[in-house]
Amino acid sequence: MHENPPGYEVEQPIDLSKPVALAAQVGTDSPRAERRAAARRPKRAQEAPPQPEPAVPPEPAAVAKPALSGLVAVVNPQSRAGKSLVARMLHSVIETTQANVQLWNGIGETRPEGLVIADMPSDPSGADWRRQTAMADQLVIPVPDDVQAACAAQWLLDRLTAEGRSGLAASAVVAAIRTGRDRKLARKIVRYFETRTAQVVRIKLPGDTPPADDHGPWQPLAKVALRALERPGPSERAARPAAGRQRIVPLDVRDYGKAVS
Repeated sequence: MHENPPGYEVEQPIDLSKPVALAAQVGTDSPRAERRAAARRPKRAQEAPPQPEPAVPPEPAAVAKPALSGLVAVVNPQSRAGKSLVARMLHSVIETTQANVQLWNGIGETRPEGLVIADMPSDPSGADWRRQTAMADQLVIPVPDDVQAACAAQWLLDRLTAEGRSGLAASAVVAAIRTGRDRKLARKIVRYFETRTAQVVRIKLPGDTPPADDHGPWQPLAKVALRALERPGPSERAARPAAGRQRIVPLDVRDYGKAVS
């Protein structure tokens, strides 16, 4: 009978006087250890190959707006209408945004080329109104709170309408200048010309001699005049009266004495 179970090997004695060759331990460099370590590591998402940047289409070249051209006639037969002041300030404001703007004195039969602000001569007799308006693409009519100037502007619109130029009359822009001398009359002027012209631009001045370098009060008038030139001819620019203003409000100046005819 054997003392040890089957398969048992008797341990051999070790001779300590000789160097012992240790068996190679299973390290991290073995293939098995490497596979185990790889299994324990979290799987990284496969990096997608770099995509080429989409080609950015070139920006279309900006289409330059054609330079505006036309003649803006600043006209009022009455000499006390502040006409020259309106023409000068209109030219001063517009030349900050438009190139080659001319200020013309309105004398002569030859119309200048390009964008022109015409300071038409005052003509209390009304004899020159046909020539002054015949070359105009857009009318700007200064009307201060003065009864003579208001009646002169009314007379001019009546003459244009009577001679078949209602388009030019209806497309006119009125510069309602408020000096503070007569607020009641200023309100009547605005109400009347709002029913007869394309637009009334209120301009409030601090006094009879406003500073020449202050463009603020004149900016709205300049914008309206430029927008009017961008549209077709006077007959097509004529704006229809707004709803509720089909009937022309009379310019009642009976309290201010006899108007100039």
